[in-house]
Amino acid sequence: MATAGSASALLAVALIAGGGASTCARPPPHAAGGEAAASVATGAPDPVAPLRDWENTARASRDFARALTSDTVLGTDPYVVRGVVGTPGAAQRFVGVLRGRSALVALNADLDEIDRLPTPPSPSGLALGVDGSIFVVGELSSAIARYRLRGDRLESDGAIALPGVLAMRDVATGPEGLVYAVEEHDGRLLTLAPGLEGANAPPAARVDVKLCHGPFRVQRAPHALLIDCLLDHAIVVRPVDARGWPTAAGEVRIVHDGPMWGFDAIEERNGATLVAVGGVEDHPLDRTEGSFGFIDSFVTLYRVANGKAAKLAEVNTSALGVVTPKVVKVAESASGAIDVHVAGYASTHLATLAWGPGGAGPLGEPFVTMRTIPPGAAMAEALPDGTFVLADPLLDAWVRAAPSATQVHAVDDGLARSRSTESRLGEALFFTTLMAPWDRSDGRLSRFTCETCHWEGYVDGRTHHTGRGDIHATTKPLLGLMSNRPHFSRALDPDMATMVDAEFGVAGAKSGHSPSFTLQTRDFPWLSDLAVEDDELPPALLRRSLMTFLMDFTHRPSPAAWGRTQWTPLEREGAVVFRDRCESCHEARLVTDEPSTRVSFDRWEELTLSPSDAVVWAHDGYERTGVLPYVGEHGARVVSLRRLYKKHPYFTNGTARDLGDVLDRARFSSAGFFHESGPDAARALGPGDKRALSAFLDLL
Repeated sequence: MATAGSASALLAVALIAGGGASTCARPPPHAAGGEAAASVATGAPDPVAPLRDWENTARASRDFARALTSDTVLGTDPYVVRGVVGTPGAAQRFVGVLRGRSALVALNADLDEIDRLPTPPSPSGLALGVDGSIFVVGELSSAIARYRLRGDRLESDGAIALPGVLAMRDVATGPEGLVYAVEEHDGRLLTLAPGLEGANAPPAARVDVKLCHGPFRVQRAPHALLIDCLLDHAIVVRPVDARGWPTAAGEVRIVHDGPMWGFDAIEERNGATLVAVGGVEDHPLDRTEGSFGFIDSFVTLYRVANGKAAKLAEVNTSALGVVTPKVVKVAESASGAIDVHVAGYASTHLATLAWGPGGAGPLGEPFVTMRTIPPGAAMAEALPDGTFVLADPLLDAWVRAAPSATQVHAVDDGLARSRSTESRLGEALFFTTLMAPWDRSDGRLSRFTCETCHWEGYVDGRTHHTGRGDIHATTKPLLGLMSNRPHFSRALDPDMATMVDAEFGVAGAKSGHSPSFTLQTRDFPWLSDLAVEDDELPPALLRRSLMTFLMDFTHRPSPAAWGRTQWTPLEREGAVVFRDRCESCHEARLVTDEPSTRVSFDRWEELTLSPSDAVVWAHDGYERTGVLPYVGEHGARVVSLRRLYKKHPYFTNGTARDLGDVLDRARFSSAGFFHESGPDAARALGPGDKRALSAFLDLL
């Protein structure tokens, strides 16, 4: 197996809470462990020792201050695809974005790339306007770029400037000519009248609404606008007026217990809005039996009318072999029959759920048909002949899934080819069911992946019961783990080798299979698209592949710092307050468990504004800051402060709803710093300090 350059994303299975990795991912004492746990029990040699030695060698050769970032290292990442409506008789054309290359591409009917132009950095949203405009948004840009496809050539057509807008994730358009964008950083919905074509200027009109935490998808239905708020576990449905502007009056929120990863909406013949949602099971996560309970993938169907959402049906798609459904397409036939097409990012099936003409009440069981596709479908375009064109970041490919055959069209380049096969395999272990292929969906048991609780490696917005006493914990990001050990809030795993071995144990707990399994690649033919050539993948190789991926799974760049070289006066003031009040715990270290990597204040500006932004802002010890109950007798491991805008809620117990709440609760005295329940004599931060600190924390 090749072991060239660096790579992608992966930790073990659905880790769920802790300081850098997740508290609930570590099995309780009675749960199944990994190879290391078994060796301790039998007195046999520790099989994890070679992996630990390899990890330490890799760390010793790493330049943590200049590590490459996940926005480019993980591959070309085809992320969105849209079909372009051409003139009658013209060949079909598609446009798509390569998130990992900041590019817009035009594709012909065979999915061959025929043209390419640069986009805003790290693009994740693409929409087609009624006038032929193509709109693209990126997480690292404060502008919506506009393009046109003329024949086989893409042309840049200016941009809509939106100063102060950070981390746009998606864009949609309406028939009235309006453009809708969602911003992850501040949870805003932006509604715009674009303005002059070809201009690089502000919109002609703009309305911003702070809507929710983690909005990352937006879609226009005929009479409504829908927004998927990942961290609030909500689909927000807002009516639009005659000019296309969304209104708060009549808003409906479809709320589940956990995140929703994909949705689609159409207008029924009766004028109601039909919404199909793919997400985690609408049930609290259960850890009491030493496994992950009630986190299957589900598709749920709703009818929204008269200011209410009525549930029509729900289907456990994990039981069908469709896990982590990001692709959801709904259609209504002339007879009123309903079809929902759903593809799982983590699995190899595209299912069609068909219901006959529905009445006013709930629907019965659907008729299910299945076809085989590769894993990794993030977005799809449905064609009239039953073909689906898929954007597949996992395989770095465009995929044509026709009723009769499936074709994979790899999007390759020199940087992608330099990535190691082990890293790509590790990414598959993280994002597919490959890590626990024998899991079941019986009763409280679930078929799931790491991403079930860590969307794109970050979080799911949950505060869950850990299975220990009355201790609850929030989900933590799984990026940047190589420089942030020991792992978990209780810091039970001193290194990545120990952690990954334990995760193989907990991932397949109650599956009836040993965590030390060997995979036969003939059982997973799609692995050939990841350049996996070995016939067998033994336990040590699987673990090292996951570790390789996690080492490459660095944080994406900060949108607040991107492209800058100097702090603002307010940010500088906040850095001073942070140095004096916070840095004794959240230390400016490049490697959490190496005190010698702590950097001096005069280097903070350079490092926080560099693309890699490598400071961890943590140390490897425990602190008791008043956030109760403590996850361990010594308190909790200090959590990293990187990319806080992607993390909600805050504190281990999840009681702080936003950063303003965190700063309001902060207290300090001669006895130390307290996030909660400080002594009576402790002082609070002043309004000026809180404003400055907030500005500085935004950079991290």
